[in-house]
Amino acid sequence: MAVDPGRIDQSLRKGVAPLYMLLGEEPLQTIEAADAIRAAAREQGFDERTVLDLSAQSDWSALDAALRDRSLFASRTLVDLRLATGKPGREGGEKLKACAAAPQSDTVLLLQLPRPDRDMRRAAWFKAMESAAVVVHARPVPPERLDGWIRERLTRHGLRITDEALQLLAARVEGNLLAARQEIEKLALAGVREIDLETLSESTADAARFDLFGLSAAALRGETGRALRMLEGLLDEGQPEPLILWALARDARLLVQALERRAAGANDREAFQGSFGDQQKALRLAAGRLDVARARDILRLAARVDRVIKGQEQHGDARQGLLDLVARMAGRPLTVANPVLNPEGA
Repeated sequence: MAVDPGRIDQSLRKGVAPLYMLLGEEPLQTIEAADAIRAAAREQGFDERTVLDLSAQSDWSALDAALRDRSLFASRTLVDLRLATGKPGREGGEKLKACAAAPQSDTVLLLQLPRPDRDMRRAAWFKAMESAAVVVHARPVPPERLDGWIRERLTRHGLRITDEALQLLAARVEGNLLAARQEIEKLALAGVREIDLETLSESTADAARFDLFGLSAAALRGETGRALRMLEGLLDEGQPEPLILWALARDARLLVQALERRAAGANDREAFQGSFGDQQKALRLAAGRLDVARARDILRLAARVDRVIKGQEQHGDARQGLLDLVARMAGRPLTVANPVLNPEGA
């Protein structure tokens, strides 16, 4: 069954399903759909959550353990499985087919994937999951619907906007929903209720010092100092750590995918599909100095920072972890000890 990301809440109110397949083509809709599934699962008694970041090279027995094992305090669990490359390999594919064939009533399996390409859609494991799971495809909002999407979000915050200001805001975010949400939240925090061209210019001018999406591009281009200054600025401005991490992790996943496709013999057009413009230029520069192993290390670090932010790791500092993640993406790891990389405090 396919569910539109905008209607996922309606579906979840009827009860969570045992299997979800989230196709993460657009970042914000992916974040919000995953958050909604996790929140509904908690409300409906799935109190335990296990996060797995796997690939074709991983030991997939970790999935068996997550589905089998329970803590003393939770008999129902959510398994949040991230497959950043979209390629589980032979072992992983068999495990996913088995999950699709026999869903468990005391477990919710949330499988998060990148945008599906032709090869992924043709894979037996994908077809099995597609038939058995609730499929949520987080697609970009088409340009002709962006004005309506922004207006609806503003309405949720009790804000009204003139047509002229709406056109300017839509042009400013250039289809980037995360950027649109940032602008809307800034307007809400500014205390305005009626937004015209003058109000829009005044309320957003002072808040545009640091660019969330420029941060990842600067890191990928190897601009270590600039990227670290941008990150410090974003954190000091109060940008949410999960939002910053999402932007970094999304490009880290794209980098891993591109390098793996190259290693499998794909040309650059195929290797860098799913990225565009300045983002793709930055990814190409990073791919010229990082190999697959180091890119996977960066993605694993992003996963560990995610656990620190969510309080799932006892040791570690989220700010320091983000700083080290940016430095590693730029190709120049920090020399200071990082608690995120030393979970035992060693």
